Amino acid sequence: TQVPDGWDALIVTMIGAAEAQRAQKGWVDPAEQAPDQPGTLKDDYYPGDIGFDPLGLKPEDPEEFNIMQTKELQNGRLAMLAAAGFLAQEAVNGKGILETLLN
Repeated sequence: TQVPDGWDALIVTMIGAAEAQRAQKGWVDPAEQAPDQPGTLKDDYYPGDIGFDPLGLKPEDPEEFNIMQTKELQNGRLAMLAAAGFLAQEAVNGKGILETLLN
């Protein structure tokens, strides 16, 4: 195989650790919640914001943050369209994107 043995377990462990950290930061402990209110978010948690901003790029102003968030979403959507274009081109001529560009 191309992927070394144990790699899948490492990936699952790393993703699980990241999700556990996000859950601890964002959600109220189920032991402290009423049974009829599972999955309640903490008051100071904004979905997706886990506090990772080592370069200090996150705007403090909520309006600027919303603008930046919209730009990031649009960038991601454009990237998905580009990837779909790459896949469509490969389906048409049977060559990868680099082969198509270099020939």
